[in-house]
Amino acid sequence: MIAKEAIRVLAAHRGDAIAVCALGVAANEWWDATKAEDCFQMHGAMGFAASFALGLALSLPNVNIWIINSDGSLCMNPGCLLTEAAQAPRNLKHFVIDNQVYQTVGAVPMVNAGRTDYAGLARAAGIASTHTIDNVPEMEKQLPRLIAGPGPTFVVLRVEPDPSHINTPPVTYEGPEMKYRFGRALEKRFGISVFNSSGY
Repeated sequence: MIAKEAIRVLAAHRGDAIAVCALGVAANEWWDATKAEDCFQMHGAMGFAASFALGLALSLPNVNIWIINSDGSLCMNPGCLLTEAAQAPRNLKHFVIDNQVYQTVGAVPMVNAGRTDYAGLARAAGIASTHTIDNVPEMEKQLPRLIAGPGPTFVVLRVEPDPSHINTPPVTYEGPEMKYRFGRALEKRFGISVFNSSGY
């Protein structure tokens, strides 16, 4: 399968989950599939989608939080797995799009491509529920059970490198506008205060 297919299956099973996306292909494909403003794309902060999502999961323990990560992003911050395991939020699902290349910068091969077992890393860090899926029918079969079960859950989605990603338009805003749209979407949806009267 390719990233676009994997993302569209995830989006179809999203339900009420809030997603945090790693920058690049994962974010662009998620935006294209959902146009959801109550999801956050980590533009300009490679490696920190998992940390941001963990903070949300701990702050909103009754809300389903998803990480749509990438192999490149995970490799920039593998320590996030230790923190996830230590905090063990039951509402957190961590999906990694593993295409073994840095697709956004011209499909440069990933460090140690084909030899690193990301699910094994997560398991060794202390996350018990770890899984690897490499085709759409298996995703359709496994996702309902994985989503319904308690987290933290870590799922590697093995996909093929796909140059067609350049035809997927990115989210149409970023930076401060991303922050405020996302924060206001959470305020509206959950009746909470994200910003103070000064907008901070």
